Amino acid sequence: MAFTQIYINLPVSDLEASTEFYRALGGEPNPQFTDDTSAQVVLSEAIAVQLMTREQFSQFTKRTIASGAIESINALAAESREEVDRLAGAAVSAGGTEPRGAQDMGWLYNRAVDDPDGHSWELLAYDPSKMPGAPE
Repeated sequence: MAFTQIYINLPVSDLEASTEFYRALGGEPNPQFTDDTSAQVVLSEAIAVQLMTREQFSQFTKRTIASGAIESINALAAESREEVDRLAGAAVSAGGTEPRGAQDMGWLYNRAVDDPDGHSWELLAYDPSKMPGAPE
């Protein structure tokens, strides 16, 4: 595989509030890539979210920055259903919203949370061996 990390760049209205939301998901701010216009929050060795004020984000694109619309749903896999519930609760307590209830498909459990700017995340735990049609 050629890729080693993923950096998700998001425009935000309130840099401090957004940083707190991602800290609630277990992220740690990286001061090396943080200033008054941008904050990097490291979620794991392979995943970082770069939060940028809308003004800063606009420096990287000529396209209109979406507001109130959905363009993607990002997903983060957790180790267990209990961890999904803990993370979703922490995210909501840190200013996020839960746009729908939990989904339990037996082999996959997930909860949706939106950050303060409406960026959508699926928090999930799954066991592929329990998928319908999985080899026994």
